[in-house]
Amino acid sequence: MKTILAQIDSVLEELEENGLYVEADALHEIFVKLSKKKKKKKNVPNDPSLWASCQAWAKRTYDTHPSAYSNSGAVRRYKQKGGTWRTE
Repeated sequence: MKTILAQIDSVLEELEENGLYVEADALHEIFVKLSKKKKKKKNVPNDPSLWASCQAWAKRTYDTHPSAYSNSGAVRRYKQKGGTWRTE
């Protein structure tokens, strides 16, 4: 994404140097929209020690870890034991 933004910026500069101000303004609006995109927030357990014990349980219980089944099992067990999540 950063390389695309850098390329748009260089095209913007060339348009302005050639006197194409209307096109540069339109491209600038797109540039601003792309640079302001929100990043995804990560979910973090409120009780890290409980989460670690649930992950250890999943490693012992399931044959393959990490996998979708073992991770969902760890999440299910974490929630059953009263664990909650927050966004970082």
